[in-house]
Amino acid sequence: MRSDCKVRQLGSESLASEQPTFPVCQSNCQDAASWLRGMQKSAVLACLAASRKRHRQARVAQRGRGFGGDAISSSRRSPQISPAKPTTEDFARSESEVAKFKQEVMGSMDEWCDDLIEGLRDRGWWASSEPVLPLGMRSSMRQEVETLWKEGQFIQSQSVLGGTVYYDKKHVFATEVTSERYLLCPRMWHYTVAVTQELVRRVNLAFPSMGLSDKFIGNKLNMSVGKGAAFDPHLDVGVAEKPFDRKLSLLMYLNDSWRPALGGEIVLLGEGQTEAEAARANPENLGLPVTLPPTSGRLVAFWSDRILHKVQASEVLNGIKDYRCSYVIWLLGQGDNSPSQSSDGQAESAPSWAL
Repeated sequence: MRSDCKVRQLGSESLASEQPTFPVCQSNCQDAASWLRGMQKSAVLACLAASRKRHRQARVAQRGRGFGGDAISSSRRSPQISPAKPTTEDFARSESEVAKFKQEVMGSMDEWCDDLIEGLRDRGWWASSEPVLPLGMRSSMRQEVETLWKEGQFIQSQSVLGGTVYYDKKHVFATEVTSERYLLCPRMWHYTVAVTQELVRRVNLAFPSMGLSDKFIGNKLNMSVGKGAAFDPHLDVGVAEKPFDRKLSLLMYLNDSWRPALGGEIVLLGEGQTEAEAARANPENLGLPVTLPPTSGRLVAFWSDRILHKVQASEVLNGIKDYRCSYVIWLLGQGDNSPSQSSDGQAESAPSWAL
């Protein structure tokens, strides 16, 4: 607090102790007129009592409008002003805000993690039916994604054919959540760190043979801008642009405005390298195929090397708010985790970074 800022504690002074004086009756009542004509003292006293009563009522009404005043009716009460949300930079530099955010992330994780592990064990995949984060957190994270977009942090996304031939994913752009972009997306960064650290521990306990790394991850943030943007059927391993030992794919959607007209649903097809292979592999045993709308806060998890998946065409009807945003985190094995990029040095690099 600034030294020249003076604070008064209101309510410590008793307004009731101030006794009003009435040198002249100004009530304009009949008793006052009688007093002026020299009527009896009792009439004067009655007039003064009435005037004091009105004076006290006026003071009470005045107190009700200020600090320490009596309660006032809801129709007269001033609207409550909510505390301003911290800006992105304020949040990034606030230990208390970060701690509160991470506590909420971990609290939500306690609600869905057991179901995720059970789904992975029984079917190889799991998807939440409800958002895994509160609306306020999801909206703030979406805002960070849009900030990254407006700051030019996305590049043209690419895919690869046959492990060697790269081609653009039309109307799809990608970036990564890294420490270098921390001030632009601190909530995304802390979400990534908090979830992956704890999920690695829990999945390793449930599936010891997976041997997930507790030091490195991969991640990618995708923005589809409509015009039929889609993802062909694919696994998350086995091609040149994906050199890491990916084990588990964790996908979250940040689409506050999604509705069926926008499309962009993810389809989990089954086990196999192609749709034909997946169809022959009795996918019904895994509860597949399944089509999942990319609703805000939905989490989808699947074994990276087993579940073939694709994304249906998406559209944009109302500007950037309709851009389809998907954020994927890959939990890695203990294989070669050295950084690598695609042949052009940019497209869809899958960086690893210490947690």
